[in-house]
Amino acid sequence: MVESSADKVRSFTLLGASGSGKTSLAEALLFRAQAIHRLGKVDDGTSQLDSDPEEHKRKISLFSKVQSLSWKDYRLHLADTPGFPDFLGEVLAPLQVMDAAVLVIDATVGVDVSARLFFKEAMRLKKPVLIFLNKFDKAQADFERCLDSIRNNLSRHAFPIALPLGNGAGFRGVLDLVDGRALEENEKGVKEIAIPWEEQEKFQDWQKKLIEEVAETDEALFEKLGNGEVLKKEDILPSLMKDIEEEEIIPILVGSSLGMQGVSLLLETATHLLLPPAQLPESRGKNPTNGLVETRKGSLSESPCAQVFKIQSDPGMGDLYFLKIFSGKLMHGQDLLNGRSMALERCNHLFKISGRERHEVAEAFAGDVVAVAKLKASQVGDTLSDASRPFALEAIHYPNAVLSKALHPKTRQDQEKLGIALGKLTALDPTFHFHHDAEFSETLVSGMGEVHLEVMLERLQSKYGIALELCEPHVPYRETIVGRSEVQGKYKKQTGGHGQYGDVWIRMSPSALGHGFTFVDGIKGGVIPSKYIPAVEKGIREAMHRGVLAGYPVVDFQVELYDGSFHNVDSSDLAFQIAGSMAFKKAEEEAHPILLEPVMRVEILTPVDYVGAITNDLASRRGKILGMDQEGDLQVIQGEVPMAELFSYATDLRGLTHGSGSHRAEFARYEAVPGNLLSKVLKEKSRLIREEKK
Repeated sequence: MVESSADKVRSFTLLGASGSGKTSLAEALLFRAQAIHRLGKVDDGTSQLDSDPEEHKRKISLFSKVQSLSWKDYRLHLADTPGFPDFLGEVLAPLQVMDAAVLVIDATVGVDVSARLFFKEAMRLKKPVLIFLNKFDKAQADFERCLDSIRNNLSRHAFPIALPLGNGAGFRGVLDLVDGRALEENEKGVKEIAIPWEEQEKFQDWQKKLIEEVAETDEALFEKLGNGEVLKKEDILPSLMKDIEEEEIIPILVGSSLGMQGVSLLLETATHLLLPPAQLPESRGKNPTNGLVETRKGSLSESPCAQVFKIQSDPGMGDLYFLKIFSGKLMHGQDLLNGRSMALERCNHLFKISGRERHEVAEAFAGDVVAVAKLKASQVGDTLSDASRPFALEAIHYPNAVLSKALHPKTRQDQEKLGIALGKLTALDPTFHFHHDAEFSETLVSGMGEVHLEVMLERLQSKYGIALELCEPHVPYRETIVGRSEVQGKYKKQTGGHGQYGDVWIRMSPSALGHGFTFVDGIKGGVIPSKYIPAVEKGIREAMHRGVLAGYPVVDFQVELYDGSFHNVDSSDLAFQIAGSMAFKKAEEEAHPILLEPVMRVEILTPVDYVGAITNDLASRRGKILGMDQEGDLQVIQGEVPMAELFSYATDLRGLTHGSGSHRAEFARYEAVPGNLLSKVLKEKSRLIREEKK
């Protein structure tokens, strides 16, 4: 790989929906730059990037692929990311660290929900965006329709810097509005030709519009244009680069990843219109030793600073840690300080990846992306910096999980291996979580969707040899009361020696939802010695974990201990603890217990065409619509749905919307279970209790 000056380094993330052609475009870029020597295809399983067995089986990208290439005297680093919503985490990590984003849109489809989601994330992270309209070799590709779709749904600042040369089967290249040329391109190569006469009027019209668009953001250029001067490439280029960085102009390119058209122009645009690391905004972070905010410039004169954004298992080398270098220079064998663990990490063997090949390099500069093997105390999001100037960048932010399942190992041996294996998987994928649910004695795994969890289950089985099954998790119902009661709890047991004696009277009353449990000591006159009162509260707290209605924890109530008696010899902490437990069970039973279910607040993003189907489906799930908002030709639906009705919703929503809908959910509150469903829930709980006893 050619090493060049540090100011000729660029990096970007390829974004786009599944089927938009991102992986094919990534391979086309590598092939055109001669980083790989064979073009593979995703559909027939010959892709050089989608090499995982699960990717072959599903014919979609499941993991981000970090690649490096040389184009003329520039070094480019790209991350090809999944387009399926379940693997959003594989998109967000490289998007946060790479310097720009290339949003790939299928020109036969236009902007869909996934493209909108990825664009919003790029804007949130303040990344300059290039849009690549792909598949112009298809007859259904429509430039004008796609342009309208982009401007209506993404940004009014989107503007073409290239036009298609031909269409469908006649598509053969692109018209470059910046350099004023026509490029014919295919797998064999690229050549510049004269702009065809039938394209000249369209070309001149769009080039004039581009110059006016750039001039609007630059007072000096606007004045020259107003004075009738003819602006050339060298006049507008500095302003165009600034406009792209500041998102005043979002360039639109066109092409076909399979036919290789427009690939060279995308490489030229990335190298010449994106800013070098030294001209990018400074990276902000904190000194981990004192918490003070600091910055780092993207220059070689700064001390080294790099962030781990991906960990990938490599059969030959173990785990590879991918680093984006934000400042300074990183040398083979250099020690850097981890700003989270405060451990020194030795960066032996720096690699750049091209296709399926690793290339070892002796050093890397600000803007570069490298892989390092065998770090000891680092994880995704950690910052490595010079120990004399410790620095920690902002952590990488991931979305909340949208789907949880219960994981049931088939043997005791599988159960013993499960915790270690799950720990390793969560280190590789921060959107995958697990925890032990003590209430139901089961392991819960959470992820971004059903396919995500299926892939993780497959990895547990194939890599760690653990036989498992995924089941619906239990709903964490709760019990509470709506009435009041006054009861006695008396425990008296006579034995050969000292007996046991505890006697309490309590009043039980409901509290507001979410208020929890309150214990009130109302004892007067010492009828129960103060030393035994904590034991009464302890007995109640232990008993409230299994209510009398269905065995679920009891919440939102108050207990006042107001009377009782004791025995000078036989009373003890244990006796009053048991008496408190007995009193609680009797009091709940007499205070009209009810069952509560968790209710989730949901936000659904969908094309307008599917709103009716979604609202009908929510109604069938006992959901309530709280409001709707229009965003372009997409609809945002706000609602509330019981958790019991949402376990398969991520999958069902994609079915309702043909893969174009997405949602997020968070806990809102507990509400009473409707009377018509209570007997069903109680019957299911009885069945579970019988199974536990077996």
